[in-house]
Amino acid sequence: MPGWRSNVGHERGSSGFLILSAPRVITATDGPPLDDGAVLVEGGKIAAVAPRGELARRADVQEFHFPDATLLPGLIDCHEHVTGSGRFSAAATALEEPDAMWAVVFAHYCRWNLEKGVTTLRVPGTRHAVDLVVRRAIQEGHAEGPRLVCAGEAVVMTGSESAEDGAEADGPWGCAQAARRQFAAGADFIKVMGTTGVRVTPSGADTELTDEEIRSIVAVAHARDKRVTTHAIGVEGISNALQAGVDCIEHGIYLNEEHARFMAEHGVGLVPTLACLIGLAHHGGELGHEPSWIDVADELLDIHRRSFQAALDAGVLFATGTDSYGEIVSEIAEFTTYGISPYRAIQAATRDAAAVIGAGADYGTLEPGKAADIIAVEGDPLESLEQLRQVRMVMTAGDVFSMDERALG
Repeated sequence: MPGWRSNVGHERGSSGFLILSAPRVITATDGPPLDDGAVLVEGGKIAAVAPRGELARRADVQEFHFPDATLLPGLIDCHEHVTGSGRFSAAATALEEPDAMWAVVFAHYCRWNLEKGVTTLRVPGTRHAVDLVVRRAIQEGHAEGPRLVCAGEAVVMTGSESAEDGAEADGPWGCAQAARRQFAAGADFIKVMGTTGVRVTPSGADTELTDEEIRSIVAVAHARDKRVTTHAIGVEGISNALQAGVDCIEHGIYLNEEHARFMAEHGVGLVPTLACLIGLAHHGGELGHEPSWIDVADELLDIHRRSFQAALDAGVLFATGTDSYGEIVSEIAEFTTYGISPYRAIQAATRDAAAVIGAGADYGTLEPGKAADIIAVEGDPLESLEQLRQVRMVMTAGDVFSMDERALG
């Protein structure tokens, strides 16, 4: 791409200092944006965030100044299967493709996400755990992509509609074994299928894993200080998951006020994937979906909206997730239609997304000691969130992945 270059003047693994500066710095903390601010990076970490005048006095430090841009933490997508929205997507008809092909497609979309400023992807289940393979390829420098937080294969009941993409298990003991196998393979957390996919019924989708089965998985994960998240659509499925002690609910369609109060009181997060259902309803035909799918998505939009409003009203921690058919900037913008500010919506894609992933996450905000996952976008995203699409620089753990030279002053 003309005007772009990778690792500009800052080699991977470099321990030297680097300053990034811009008219606006959004830290995603509770503090206000910093005008004419700068971020000092050393050894992959943020060393300081301060007015540019204070940090730029260091003559020995290389500075990249963006005269008409905003610096902010790299975006975090908490629910993405990283297979695009075509035939490899999670809801596509089962494909007879070798695992190598799935891994290539996954790696392709990892890089695609990084180009768009997504520096962390939480992956809630992949075909034959290809996420674990590509994660290692990225870590060893054979591929380029965001930080991957991986579930390996989702744990599903035998005969589940998701069986081709998950690890089938039955009964508390069988489910505990399935969870242990995922951790042994290198999973960071466990994803379970508490219900089927979307259904238009008075109470939502059919349940799959029982609360006893999910509870056994939670016990395995929590013993390792790891988290469990549940695909849950429907009143009973959400109730089962919450009774079992999960840490997060994915989608949460048909989530009610009682669920929301419980989640807020017990620190259970929500990844609503609002833009996914909207994408299916509005663009399902372009994506090759059956009209019946599009009709179901359209009918569920208001139900989904009421569910997320209940979570907001109760104070539930929530974060961005795109789930193949959404898009992260659209998801961030959708949050503002509920009356929250653009700054708060950006926090859901940075600070709060990191909190959903794990209490010890060292990324998600621009603060000293945090990983230097930083992006620069043209203009001011607080004036228009569409500016988040105008990515001019992407840095991951202190390494410059891409930079538009035309944006430098």
